[in-house]
Amino acid sequence: MNKNIRITWPAWLWINTTSDIILNIISDLWYEIISDIEYSSRIKWWINYFDINFSIKTPYLSNKVDFLLWFSPESVDKSILSMKEGWYLFINSKLKEKIKNIDIISKKSIKIIDIEINDKYDNTYLLAILCLFLDIPYDILKNNIKKTFFPKWEEVFEYNMSIIDMVYNKYLDIKWGFKLSSVWDKKNVLYWNKSFCLWAIDWWLEYYSAYPMTPASSILSEVINSKKVKYLQPEDEISVINSALWASFTWARSMCWTSWWGFALMSEALSFAIQAEIPITVVLSQRAWPSTWTPTYHEMWDINYALNPSFWDFNHIVLYPSNIEEVYFFWWLALNLADKYQIVVIVLLDKQLSELYSTYMKLEIPPIDRWVILDNPPEDYKRYELNDTWISPRVKVWTKNWDFIATSYEHDEYWETTEDPEIKKLMTEKRFKKLKDFYKKEDLVWYEIVNPKARKIFLCLSATSYTLKAFVKNNPEYWLVIIKILKPLDHRLLDEIKNKDELIFVENNYSGQLENYITKELGLKYIDWLVIKNFRKYNLLPFYYEDFEEKFLK
Repeated sequence: MNKNIRITWPAWLWINTTSDIILNIISDLWYEIISDIEYSSRIKWWINYFDINFSIKTPYLSNKVDFLLWFSPESVDKSILSMKEGWYLFINSKLKEKIKNIDIISKKSIKIIDIEINDKYDNTYLLAILCLFLDIPYDILKNNIKKTFFPKWEEVFEYNMSIIDMVYNKYLDIKWGFKLSSVWDKKNVLYWNKSFCLWAIDWWLEYYSAYPMTPASSILSEVINSKKVKYLQPEDEISVINSALWASFTWARSMCWTSWWGFALMSEALSFAIQAEIPITVVLSQRAWPSTWTPTYHEMWDINYALNPSFWDFNHIVLYPSNIEEVYFFWWLALNLADKYQIVVIVLLDKQLSELYSTYMKLEIPPIDRWVILDNPPEDYKRYELNDTWISPRVKVWTKNWDFIATSYEHDEYWETTEDPEIKKLMTEKRFKKLKDFYKKEDLVWYEIVNPKARKIFLCLSATSYTLKAFVKNNPEYWLVIIKILKPLDHRLLDEIKNKDELIFVENNYSGQLENYITKELGLKYIDWLVIKNFRKYNLLPFYYEDFEEKFLK
């Protein structure tokens, strides 16, 4: 069972709180949730919607709507084609006659649940009637209203509860068509940008810098509200990355966040970080390109850029989480790897991931690992010492016998500028060989396999994995590979692929950036019997379950 509740409204009505309350109510009933919010960068007259997909086990994104909460004639006209036949539309009775596509509603046998509303609290009325219709216990609804408004807005809480009491008493004779029963105990639900903030703090994040840019902006608000991390909102992304590098140089575990062309402004500083071997974690949250339009929608245009973020030979790590548990673990992984290898770690996200809500269980905090630190360095301490590991021991900035200098020029072991050809050769090798045998040293296999006995393979990234897992479960002739670390690539993946018949790359861009990268890295074109296909979507929206049905089952 996968059901979809859609809340749709004009951009200026600010109905997100209603969506949050519904999310929490469903998670309180122990259902698994993933969401999809779509909104325009143009505020006036545009229609937004928030989809809440829930299931007992495997939720997935669907563009078919079971329950629609309607806040304007325009919003229902835009969503009515997505509604399933025979399901339910919840509306203010005053707006019922303004529906333009009433013939479609009749043709689809959509049942209208209308409610008399005489004030401006449409959201509370429709929330109450939805919960009553789904037979959700009154106490669960009340507790979530209280959690949202009390004690900060006690009067608002009391007024909302008066509306809910009236609805629960007046509309008891509604004939229930669907009952949402409690499955087990409640689960937790968070949107991912907030989880990044909370969990990065758990991983001993000490400094954060960012310049607001959708879809990365809300993380800065969460950091500020936490009051636990030193932060800076400077004038541009050049200052963002350089302030984070300064903080890292002074021994703080540092992170910065950006999107889109803000990342382009960081290129020079990223190159400096590699040369000076300053650890830094950079989060890049992708959105739709090109240029400045469609900035609030989803696509995966920056895979190539994350893999090649600056000029000259550039060796670094690129992580791409695909579920909320990995987001939690990847902050530990990213900050630890940056410290350990004194390298740039890029955590690649996208609009869908940044703004996705999902459920999670309690997660444990692994230990912090900052690698080799010298508390008492020798008088001839070498900041860029050449050794068998290719990773030089670090010291804290206030430690005796260190001169507190990092240089963007080529240097010898003591950081002195040099143009000696042999030293240049050794230092170049040092920076690259840090990641040699990465997966052996880290004991990692960073791809996930679902249903490995099948002969046809889907390969994907990101939250697309939720929907593909459900599709593969229902269509066992396919199996699924989900890539979690893009660079360095785990070449053991080749052994999983080479004996199969067909490989299908699934990605949200036009040019097939993931396909081109994996095919080249693993030499897949030399496997004569392997048929390589792709499924690409670049219309600003994520992959829905129905996309795979239409493409592969018809």
